[in-house]
Amino acid sequence: MLHLPFRAGRLRMAHRIVLAPLTRCRAHPDTLAPTPATAAYYRERASDSGLLVTEAVQVSPEGTPVWSIYDRVRVNGGHVTGLWTDEQEGRWADVVAGVHDRGGLISCQLLHAGRIAQPGIADHPLVAASGLPVPTVSSSAIALPADGAAGDYGWDDTAAVPRALDTDEVARVVDDYRAAAARAVRAGFDAVEVHGAHGYLVDQFLCDGVNRRTDRYGGSAANRCRFLFEVVDALVDEVGEGRVGVRLSPQPAPGDGPHDGHAFFGATCTDPEATYGHAVEGLAGRGLAYLLLTEPRVAGLAGGPLDEMPPLRNGRYRDLFDGALLGAGGFTPPSASAAIEAGAYDAVAFGRWFLANPDLPERIRTGRPLNVYERDTFYGLGPDGSADPGYLDYPTWDAIAKGVASPYRLIDQDRIGVRLPDRTDGGGRT
Repeated sequence: MLHLPFRAGRLRMAHRIVLAPLTRCRAHPDTLAPTPATAAYYRERASDSGLLVTEAVQVSPEGTPVWSIYDRVRVNGGHVTGLWTDEQEGRWADVVAGVHDRGGLISCQLLHAGRIAQPGIADHPLVAASGLPVPTVSSSAIALPADGAAGDYGWDDTAAVPRALDTDEVARVVDDYRAAAARAVRAGFDAVEVHGAHGYLVDQFLCDGVNRRTDRYGGSAANRCRFLFEVVDALVDEVGEGRVGVRLSPQPAPGDGPHDGHAFFGATCTDPEATYGHAVEGLAGRGLAYLLLTEPRVAGLAGGPLDEMPPLRNGRYRDLFDGALLGAGGFTPPSASAAIEAGAYDAVAFGRWFLANPDLPERIRTGRPLNVYERDTFYGLGPDGSADPGYLDYPTWDAIAKGVASPYRLIDQDRIGVRLPDRTDGGGRT
């Protein structure tokens, strides 16, 4: 099933294995632009008519987070990429050219982090030199909770109280998305994606645990979805129909399984069925290329995939959305194929396994073993300031077959999720 062709808007794909958007914190430290290593990373994951979605790309200095909550970033450094300067646009064009050179497709995921973009970014020379104000903004003046209360990603420091965007100011943020999308078009991207998930700014408007507004952007589910729809409409107008995707992370209803009440970065929602149902239904008919949904079960994957993966929870949205539906969150090659065969999704986005296997589509097609990822190298630079380890040193199967030495273990695809011997204590899961 995974190697059947399909169409998502104007994107014609030869298979249904998608690179999920993955924050890597390997931007150029001075320009916050992609580097030659970034271009190589995406190029080696490109396949003929296969879709890659970039890491979250920040639409403005105001919405740019500093990821020092990750130990490796705190120790070795590392920044996320942006798309608001000419230099950033030019370097993203290099990334796109490499993907297109191998026949691949690439969508640029656009993000404003909202209250997660803590004030520390103001110390970055590029941001300071811009002369732009860099407050932490959100739907409402409610700070991000610390520690486990922040939800799936956690937060280990006292967060600043964000400034609530004025009603008339929301349009300015929508324009920031539009400007970034225009740059993405000039850089050659095949599509753009609105990151409306995981507790970032769009989700901070959707979720009433953060959104306490009393204007037209707050209160009812319809009002809380308004910002999402305005961003989407602006991008469709800028990029064209069939070239805009949206990422959402619907929360489970109360009492709905083991991840009841989970939230990303403390963005809780008391009426998830009404809110996300209205959001998905409202996205139908808006000319989208695709809708990418995070399965709630991803909440349990922070320490490794579960021995017994909970069932899919987003099936209700299939009846509400009229376009291509992509899923992400805890999929293995066999379970992804089963989800497509059952009609739950049209394609599946792989994160960790695509990160560790540049040739993932071909390995799935041939049934070859997969490289096992190293979680502690997901984010940030290496000790010497380079992108590796954990970025360009995952070998393809062809390289392994030719005898190239690899620091990574291999696992048969049908054993993913089975407990494997750990290098240090005999534990560990993949």
